[in-house]
Formats: sequence, C-alpha cells, structure tokens
Amino acid sequence: MNTWDAVWAGLIHILEPTAFLYMMLGIVISSTLVALPGIGSKTAIALLLPLAFTLDKFEAICLIVSVWAVSNTANSITSILFAVPGGSGSQATILDGYPMARNGEASRALSAAFTSSALGGIFGAIVLAISLPVLKPLVILLGPPEFFVLILFGIAMVSTLSGKNKAKGLVIGILGLLVSSVGIHLVSGIPRFTFGNLTLMDGLNLIPVTIGLFAIPELISLVASGSSISKMELNNLDSGRRQGMRDSLTHWWLVIRSSLVGVWVGMIPGLGSSVADWFAYGHARATEKGAEETFGKGDVRGVIAVDSATNAKEGGSLIPTLAFGIPGSSTLALVFGGLLIVGVKPGKEILTTHLDVTFSFIWLLIIASVITSLLCIIFIKPLAKATQVRPTLLVPVICAVSLVGAFANSNNFGDIIVMATFGVFGYWLRLHGWPRPPLLLGLVLGPEAERHLWTSYQLYEWEFVLRPITGSLLILLILILGWPTLKALFAKLQQGEQV
Repeated sequence: MNTWDAVWAGLIHILEPTAFLYMMLGIVISSTLVALPGIGSKTAIALLLPLAFTLDKFEAICLIVSVWAVSNTANSITSILFAVPGGSGSQATILDGYPMARNGEASRALSAAFTSSALGGIFGAIVLAISLPVLKPLVILLGPPEFFVLILFGIAMVSTLSGKNKAKGLVIGILGLLVSSVGIHLVSGIPRFTFGNLTLMDGLNLIPVTIGLFAIPELISLVASGSSISKMELNNLDSGRRQGMRDSLTHWWLVIRSSLVGVWVGMIPGLGSSVADWFAYGHARATEKGAEETFGKGDVRGVIAVDSATNAKEGGSLIPTLAFGIPGSSTLALVFGGLLIVGVKPGKEILTTHLDVTFSFIWLLIIASVITSLLCIIFIKPLAKATQVRPTLLVPVICAVSLVGAFANSNNFGDIIVMATFGVFGYWLRLHGWPRPPLLLGLVLGPEAERHLWTSYQLYEWEFVLRPITGSLLILLILILGWPTLKALFAKLQQGEQV
C-alpha cells in the first residue's frame, strides 16, 4: 500500500458508521470522566481495554485512541474554573486561566483553551504525518546524555516562571528538586526522606501536590472572602466565547511556536505528559511582548500557549510509539497494549504492513480534537456561570472534587495528607508572595534528570559531556543562562561606565 492510499484508507476506516460511533463514545467518556481531577485517561483506557477483545480492529482503535487524544481538552475546565488541575498536563493552565475566571472572563478563557487545543491537536497530527520518515534517524541519535541536557533546559526555566522574584523562584525550584527525591532511590534502592513512613516510599504524587499548592489556597481564600470565584460581573458570555476564539486565531504565531514545543517535548519518551505545558508557558513568558507584567494575572496568551502545547504533544509522543515501539508516555503504553490486542504491533510493521493504521491515528487526532473542542465551546455558558455560585455551595463541591482527585490518583489515603500539607504550604507561599510553579517544575523534572544522569554516568562516566550533541546543547544552555548578564555588561561598557 502506497502512502496516499494509506492516507485515504485510514480516513475511510474512521468514518465507517460503527467506528465513528465508538470514536464519539470515546470523546464523551474522555470529556466527562477524564475531566475529573485524578481520574485521567489511563484509568478510562484501562477500563475499556477488555472491550477491545470484542471489537473490530478499527472500532477498538477509534474507542481507545479517542479517549487518549482529547483528554487534555477536558482537563482545562477545572483548571480554569476552580484552580484544580484535571490532569498532569493542565497545571500551567491555572496560572492565567484561573485569574481570568476571577476577573469575569471565564467564557473567554475556556473558549481560548478549547480553540487552542483543537489547533494544537491538528498541528501535532500534521507534524506527525510529515515527520516520521525524517525524525527516525534523529530520535535514534538521542541517548540518556542528550535527554539529561534537554531536561536541564526545563529546569533552567525556573527563573522564567518566577516573574520578578527570581531569587525566591530559585529557592522554591531547589526545594522542588529536593521534594522530587523523596522515596526509594531509582538505582540504589535506598529510601530517602521517608522517615520510616511507608506512604512516602513511592515518592510524592504530582496530582495531590498540585491540588494542594493551587486549589487549597484558593479554597481558603474563598472561605475568608465570603464571595464567589469571580467578584466581577460576568462579561457577555457569547461575546466572551467569540473573543476567546479570536484570541487563538489572532495569536496564530504563538499557537505554532507552542505547538512545536509540545511536539518536541512529546517526542521524548516519559517526559512530555507532565512538562509540555510548563515548557510552552515558560517559552511564551520569555518571548511574548509585555509578558513579564501580565502573565500570571489573567493574560489569555498564557492559556493559548499551554493548551496548544498540551494537545500538540500527543502527535509528538506518537512518533517514538509508532516508529520504534517505545511508548511516549505511560498512557500510550496502555494504547500500545490495545494495539497488540487487535493484532497490530507498533514499530516497523505499523509503518509498512499497517500504514493505514498509522494514518488512522493521525486522522483521529484531527477529527477528535475538532469535535471535542466544538462540544466544549457549546457548553461554555453553564460552565462559566459556575464562577458566580456563592461559596457556601461551591466550596464543599470543590473540596469534594479535590479530595476525590487526590485519592483516586493512587487509592492511597496518604495522598490526602500530602494534599493538605502542601495546601497549607501553598497558602503560606501565596500569602508572602513566593512563586509556586517552580516547585512543581522541580518535582516533575527531578526524577527524570536523576535517572538520565545516572544512566549517562554508568555508560560513559563524565565523558558523556564530550559527546557532540550533548556538548553543543550544554554550550547553548550556558549561553542562554548567561545572556542576561552579558547583555547588562555590554550595556554598561557601551555607556562607558566602570565595571
């Protein structure tokens, strides 16, 4: 089967009535169940996998892949409305989405998020389609040393996420790296910072920590203020919906750049699901005009950057999954299992014998992203009105959702204690003007950085820094970190001042 035949065959398979119906079922499941904090696409797919045994190949693919492909779109709902992340990929949406909701712009924020998500999904699918033959040799060149340096780029973003409090951000980022080391050491098996507590042996889960840092302080603030989330009157919901869509289209260059960030991060197995949103947010904050003053206070560009990247990363994560049989994320490992159930093996086989299956993935990413975003945009009005509900009704609901999210992540009561602990700490940080995002970034990237560093040392000792790609990336990182200092130095020299 040649490429063009495979392109149209993949589309025809998806548009068959029964397969299309299963895709719509997957979208509904993903948009409802997955939107609840802690109940992610992994849980939904795990529950649906037994059903794959009874379905036709493309029916099973449509059901399972659609649940995975659109989960990030629904995750933004609770992040924007209540500062409760729907999943690990929607944490950075809180930073500007929730302030917009508080300013009476929930409709605009949700519309921008859904539109950007659709555009990002389409972009990621297109990149996947044109890049598989080109990127195969590139991905093979990247080993643990290169992955380690790429993660260092992410850690270096701590200063970007700290706004004007760069020193405080650095302290909180280091604290996040320390927090990430809690649990059993990956190599030696020695417990670290567990204090004999079995709950801490597996480390600190991301969802309860995120809910504690962001949602609990807002709950305390709502109780203390006695007012609804939005103290301002809601703007016209229809115009807000239209404005959000216009925002995404107006900032098309930001959408493309953020989507590229998402695709690139998604290509790195095990990394993209938790950090693509932070990478994109940091990139937007560092490059957009006036971002230092407005980001974190309700700038729609922050929402656009994050949601473009989180959906685009799915196309990127499919590259190692389909090309090499290496799941790009833990959720894709379940999708991988679903493919094996229906007799399709990722790797060389799916790019040759089953090329139509590869393009069915691409079409699913595009069609499911568009349909989900349209459905979510239709329901923006009732969603936005939730920000006007009085706290006596809203606080118990958000509290219950937070508790379920923290517990459902691992069915461990200890996670509720973790959430409460970080809730108190997060409120203290908020009260005293300390940035909270750097702690999450350190928590997410710490284990990955440590794992790749250990592997690199075991393979090459410290000579791994002399590898051509690794060395080039390190030099680039040093230049990026040192550029503000060099820029200030050059400015002083030009003014003839004594340095």
